[in-house]
Amino acid sequence: MKFIKNFVVYSLAILFLFGCAKEYSVETGGKQLPAGNWEFKDSAREYMGQIDTAYITGVGNTKQLNLIGKSLDGIENWSLRLYADEFKVGNYKASLFQSSMKYEGRGKKIYEVNQLSGEFTVAITVINANLITGTFKGSARDSLNGLKTLFNCKFKSTFKAPIIEPESVGVLGTTGGNCDDVVISGEYKQCIAMVTTNTVKIKVVVATPGAYNIYTNSVNGVTFSKKGSFTTTGVQTVTLNASGTPALPGDQTFTLRYGNSQCAFKVNFQPGVTASNDYFPLTTNTNWTYGRIGSVSINKRVLPGKKIINGTEYSVVAIHEPADANLYDTSLLVRRTVSNYFGYQNFKTILGLDEALYGETTFLKDNVPVGNTWNSSTFNGLKNGQPVTFYFKYTIKEKDVSQVVGGFNLPNLIKVVEDLYVNSLLVSSQETWYAKNVGPVRIGHANKTYEVSAYQVF
Repeated sequence: MKFIKNFVVYSLAILFLFGCAKEYSVETGGKQLPAGNWEFKDSAREYMGQIDTAYITGVGNTKQLNLIGKSLDGIENWSLRLYADEFKVGNYKASLFQSSMKYEGRGKKIYEVNQLSGEFTVAITVINANLITGTFKGSARDSLNGLKTLFNCKFKSTFKAPIIEPESVGVLGTTGGNCDDVVISGEYKQCIAMVTTNTVKIKVVVATPGAYNIYTNSVNGVTFSKKGSFTTTGVQTVTLNASGTPALPGDQTFTLRYGNSQCAFKVNFQPGVTASNDYFPLTTNTNWTYGRIGSVSINKRVLPGKKIINGTEYSVVAIHEPADANLYDTSLLVRRTVSNYFGYQNFKTILGLDEALYGETTFLKDNVPVGNTWNSSTFNGLKNGQPVTFYFKYTIKEKDVSQVVGGFNLPNLIKVVEDLYVNSLLVSSQETWYAKNVGPVRIGHANKTYEVSAYQVF
């Protein structure tokens, strides 16, 4: 559904944790030869240097390729990272969490690339057990957080034989089966998804350094986990990150595991909203905040009271742009009947029609299977004095999938693709992800992807 001022976003890019299962590396220092070289340009300067180390780390089925080096004068640091199940010749886009880059010097960022940076693509042209070459291009954020275009970018480096890091050995700090000195941080509420502030600090006594994987069982829809590497022995503090959405309030006991060692701790979940199985909650004051690249944030909230159109009752969603603006737009009208979700809108703004033309479309059906399609009514209007006929086609592309969106680990997502046909020709497509008990969380339109960064459901 093409809402006036489409849902907007952007969360911080989610970088993969550094794993230690396998590592292919070239490390140089002192007077040793470099592993390779890199270079790129912006509109004012040419940057170049040497690659000191090139290696791949493995985290389960996901791997991370790291190229790390310095400028020719040794003052500035450059790094390029790629993420994939398998690295081969092809493109790796930052917008798809497949690549990132950083260039800094004297403790300050010069350029940084992640999912917030717009279009940025790394192309591997050659990769084998001994060599990798490639190019990269696109947008990067400078020290003032502005977007700059990088060009004439390339890299070349060599790999060494595999270096396999051993697993660490140790035990969890326990007293009578309970974890010692547990520190629980963040807010834990029923039906509110876990975020980055939901953490648990625990104690570990390390006997042998190496890779570790510390995790809990899934309780009440929530888990805690952390992967990394211990470099020293003795008592260590590890911060575990929570994921999931709690279904029930009350005390819940989690079993923590590290190797063969186990202990338990409790988390109290406060009563929150009652799950409504609603993919677009319309309770008063429910709100969503979206960030947008190169622009201000936007907040959408459900206003008290209803609006009646032709005898039909709609909820009014206020659009604040920026998010803290006192003035807001009230052109977004939404209603729900059982499993169907309807939007009422002015198509003049969407299609650039000569006159206002209002109508309703069914933008979501949450009870139909993947592959199901339906069309809106056919609408007729005038554009530049010429008659136009248009309609919207909706398709359920995915359903009941789990995914991290805007830092939230969200289950039960539905992906809907909306195609706009004008005079029988497909002119645009938009995909929207709806999360159960949350609402619209991701929008893909015109080569841009937007994600929710915060939400409250009342």
